[in-house]
Amino acid sequence: MSEVVIIGAGLGGLLCGAYLSRRGFGITVLEQGLQTGGCLQTFVREGERFDTGFHSVGGLAPGEPLYGIFEPLGLMSLPWEKVPDDEGFPFLRLQHPTEGVSAMEREHILEPYKGSSWRLRGGGKVLADALQADILAHGGRVLTRRRVVRIASGTAYCSDSSSYSGIIIADIHPLSCMAICTDHIRPSYLRRLRSYRNGDGVFSVYIKLAKGIPSDGHGIFADGSLMIHFGDAGADGLSHNLTLLCFAPARPFDRNELAISCIAKARQQLPELEPASWWTSTPATWERYTLTPGGSAYGFIKDYDNPSLSFLPPETPVPGLFLTGQNLGLHGVLGVSKTALRTCQSVIEYSKSL
Repeated sequence: MSEVVIIGAGLGGLLCGAYLSRRGFGITVLEQGLQTGGCLQTFVREGERFDTGFHSVGGLAPGEPLYGIFEPLGLMSLPWEKVPDDEGFPFLRLQHPTEGVSAMEREHILEPYKGSSWRLRGGGKVLADALQADILAHGGRVLTRRRVVRIASGTAYCSDSSSYSGIIIADIHPLSCMAICTDHIRPSYLRRLRSYRNGDGVFSVYIKLAKGIPSDGHGIFADGSLMIHFGDAGADGLSHNLTLLCFAPARPFDRNELAISCIAKARQQLPELEPASWWTSTPATWERYTLTPGGSAYGFIKDYDNPSLSFLPPETPVPGLFLTGQNLGLHGVLGVSKTALRTCQSVIEYSKSL
């Protein structure tokens, strides 16, 4: 079978690697950072573990969409914890009439409320580590500290002078990929990519709590603008850290001032919130770790009025170069996972022509 080189060890890249390695492809994953996972990465401060971009996921129950992707890869054996269902649905909060909405659209809107929601004990790193282990178990390689600086004629060249050849899958922002590709690219394709707008980035406040707070796994959406996520509960049943997230522009701002504002808003929902220590990350932080222009958290903005114009196929004008990740279709764990399968199918079909 063919060799496949995957640039970027985020969820999309790791899923492509696991899926294709099980089908006999030789896999090499190149990751610029010290650890794999992309937005699945975790970090520790003062003994508390924090997630960066992974907090909960839906659709993991049998018969739901993500279950069908994760189960064949053995990922359902991970320590998933189901978030308890709400006792009721606050239908009175629907601010817009649904008379003009089709049955299919209505089901899509309500599905997250009706389907299951899950957390992963240990955080996103557990998922990234499992996918990496699966790639290694099927003969692949996952190499960190390998920043790809050039793509040419089916070869990825790294900053340490190493190079890797094969079919290439880029699990990075499409514009970042095209910026390092020296093969001929149709100007119309580049114009199309440049016409898309990136969504805003995320500002995060990571809080170590002075006193634990009870949590059943539910997150809180405060005032329509601030997400509050609880860390894993300890042996005492309490969460000892929180993560606060809100959208933020790529331009400079006072991170300390915004953090204090976020904490004050969170206290309106959690009066018992008492930080012992806190740290922050900005869109600039995300840009350094993911190479996403402006640190955009969800990639290209999609136009629901013209979906065919804002969704990208995995294939690029460069033969043997494919894309994957949130910029092609939908974002989030489910969107990225479904896109990874589309990319793998395209690679399999392409390999038959070699």
